[in-house]
Amino acid sequence: MIVSPTGSEQRQPADEADRVRADFDLTLAGLRGDLFAYLRWQLGDHEAATDLTQETLLRAMKYRETAIKDRRGMLFRIAQNLVVDHRRAQHRHHAARHVSLDEVPELLAQQSPVETIAAANQAVERLLKRAIVDMPPKCRLAFMLTRFKGLTCPEVAAKMGISVKAVEKHIRRALAVCDRVVGDRDF
Repeated sequence: MIVSPTGSEQRQPADEADRVRADFDLTLAGLRGDLFAYLRWQLGDHEAATDLTQETLLRAMKYRETAIKDRRGMLFRIAQNLVVDHRRAQHRHHAARHVSLDEVPELLAQQSPVETIAAANQAVERLLKRAIVDMPPKCRLAFMLTRFKGLTCPEVAAKMGISVKAVEKHIRRALAVCDRVVGDRDF
């Protein structure tokens, strides 16, 4: 047994294989944060980055018994391969949902005179202004920042000093007000 400066006892590796495994485990534990940050940056998705971090560490365990000089490089190569696989799977998922224009029936739209379109746009604009006035102040601000200024929910959250979930709630409430004001009008 080895006694550390803090007074706790630590088991000394019995042989070279134990030392390699212990060193490997320490290296992986030390790189986990960097690995997660890298995957989050690559994917832009916290949940996917968490899953792929776990999968990378799991796959790296195959090499636990092997003396690898560049463990960091190996770990990040595994992670990069998983990112490529993840993107391919996403692409296949989106491609499966694709509908060919040949399969869509032809849309028959009657062309309205310019005056009718302009009048409908003005009516919608008046209703939208009325809806905005009817919104609670925070809903109004969140709605206007997202719809008119083009900010994302995280940007609005930072600007308003609230959580992203709160911004989403305010926008849902604002859209409900718009729906209530517009109702079933036919333009």
